[in-house]
This record gives sequence, structure tokens and C-alpha cells, in this order.
Amino acid sequence: MSEITSLRELDQDRLLAPASGQAGTDAIGAQTDAQAAAVWIRAKAGRTPNTFDAYRREAIRLLVWLDENGLSLKEMKVDHAHLFFAHLASPPSHWLRPRKPPRGTVLAPTQLLSGPLSASSVDYTRTVLGGMCSYLQDAGYLQYNVFKLSLKPAVVITEHQERALHLDSWFWLWEWVCARPHGNARTTAAAVRARWLFALLYHSGMRREEAARGVMGDFVRTDQGWFLRIVGKGLKERLVAVNSSLLTELMRYRKSWSLAEFPHPGETFPLVASINARARSLTLTPRSIGLLVQELAQAAAGDCDDEQIRDQIVRMTTHWMRHTNATHRLAAGAALETTQDDLGHADPRTTRIYARTIDSKRQEDAQKLANMQPPSPAFP
Repeated sequence: MSEITSLRELDQDRLLAPASGQAGTDAIGAQTDAQAAAVWIRAKAGRTPNTFDAYRREAIRLLVWLDENGLSLKEMKVDHAHLFFAHLASPPSHWLRPRKPPRGTVLAPTQLLSGPLSASSVDYTRTVLGGMCSYLQDAGYLQYNVFKLSLKPAVVITEHQERALHLDSWFWLWEWVCARPHGNARTTAAAVRARWLFALLYHSGMRREEAARGVMGDFVRTDQGWFLRIVGKGLKERLVAVNSSLLTELMRYRKSWSLAEFPHPGETFPLVASINARARSLTLTPRSIGLLVQELAQAAAGDCDDEQIRDQIVRMTTHWMRHTNATHRLAAGAALETTQDDLGHADPRTTRIYARTIDSKRQEDAQKLANMQPPSPAFP
């Protein structure tokens, strides 16, 4: 377990080195599973913090499960992979952690899940660990890739986007956010930041990791207007067009910090800044942004009387705002191509999911069948 503890402490600047002594017989010189996983993470997950954290999380879950069952990576069979999938889909109680542990809480080494994983999440685990084992197989550390040989989880493939706010839900939420109470300096700062954060996520469609890395100097003005420079997955840069609503909210937010009306080139002030006294004006982390959105959503849901709207808002996460941006943008008549470019989708089929979501023509055509029917007889 000590090797796994070392793997938990990995960051992008300090990776676990192979143990001293005689090197392993494989190409990477690993003597333990944790060392092998660390080399894989260094080789394949170092491009972005998000990928690094995701790959490390998947590796740790597997290694802790193997340790608990007295197995090693080299001893794994295909049946073990299926047992691991079943474990993730229905974890025992000692693997569960509180969703929001109180400050100072020390979690057990096995408390790695906040709840059962969905079939799609298990499928993601299979893909990531299959990549890890393929790498370790090429390195000579493993003989087989049991995840590649395993049965793919049954995932329902949907043609519509379920994790996006409906128009009425967004309008209600935005009105609620804009009406946040102003009082003392901190309350006012929190209200202003909440309004800016929701405007930024909704109008730009950026991910929370992208928002956390962003600075005001990423806003650039061209002959065509204002754009927001975003470095997304795979370190791919894209320019997102800034509409008039987002530009107005940007000026409002900057005024609250006594900044110039518009950003200047090279400005390093964070895109979303902390309001805490001891970390004032420092950037928020992706996790902090996610927690902030969830806390605001929970508070908003508590004030909402409409059951349908409340059900959506109480379930939303930061990433819902990205889906909502795409869905509403296409509903407003935006082109599929420009939406794909602004969201940074490599495959246009990903963007088309949102187009199907808002295809009102389907609803109109479905109603035609009802309209041709004679009035239904009343119940006796």
C-alpha cells in the first residue's frame, strides 16, 4: 500500500521514480505495479492537469482493488477485470466517501468513490486502463492486456443531450443569479462573481478547467470583434467569439475589481478570481469552480417552485453549462460548423447531438399524427 500512497502523491512536477536497486527486466525498469503505472502516467498523461488527474485516479482505483484482493497486474485475468467492473458499479460501503467531506476529514485508503459508477463511467475506466495495459504490454511489463480482452459494458447510446438546461430552466436560473443579494463587501463580491461565472460558462461553453487556467489577457480584439483564447484538451488552442451579452458581463465584472473597462494584452488577472481575504485575486481551481456551481445550483433549487425546473437545476454540474451553451446556440439558429469550432469538438458528430436535441421539427411532425385523429370519446 505504501507504493500506492506514493502514486497518490504524484503531481506533474514530481513523478514516482523506479525504486533503487536492480532494475526490472522490462523497457521501463519498473519493479512494482505502482512504478509501472507512474511511468505510464508520465508518458501519456502529462499534457494537461485534467488528464493527469483522471489517469492517476483510474490507476489508483485499480491498484487498491488489486491490493485488497491479493493480486497484481501481472496476475490479472479477464475474469478479474469483470469483477473489478462489477465492484465499481456496486462498491462496498468501505469504498464510499462523503461527497463533501468536512474540513480535516482523513479518508481511508479505500474511500475512492462517492457512489456507484454508471455504465458509461465504467466503460471510460475500461478504455483508460486498456490504454495503460497496452503501454505496459509494449514495454514488456505485462504479457496480456486483460482490459482489451474484457467484455465492453453495455452503454445506452442516446441521440439527445440530457445534461443541458431547458430554455425555461436557464432563464429562471439566470434571473435568480442576477437577483443574488448584495450586503457587505464579501456578499457583494460573491454575488458579482456568481453572475460572471454563469455568464462566462453559458456564453463561452468553456470547461471548468479552461476557466481555471484562463486570464483576462486571453480576451483579444480583432477586426471582427472580441474573442476569447482558450487552450483546451490536448493543448489545442481555439478562439471563441464573444457576444454582446458576455462582453457586457465582462465589463461589469471588471468594474467590481476596479479594473479597466476592457482587458489589455498580456493581462494576468484571473478569468475567475478568488474573493477570499488571504487569497484575494488569485485564480480558482477547477474543483473550486465545480463546487461553487453546485452550491449555487443547490441554493437556487431550494428557491424554485416549478418541479420540472427544480429537477434540472438540482442535478446540474459545471459541465451542464457547456452542453446548455451548445443546445441553446443551435436552437437560436447558429451554424453547426461555428458551434463545433467554438466548442473545440474534433468530430462534428459530437456537435450534432445538440442539434438533434433542439430539433423542434420532430415535435411538430409528431403532433400532426395527433391532429388527424377525431376527438376521443369521453369516459362514461
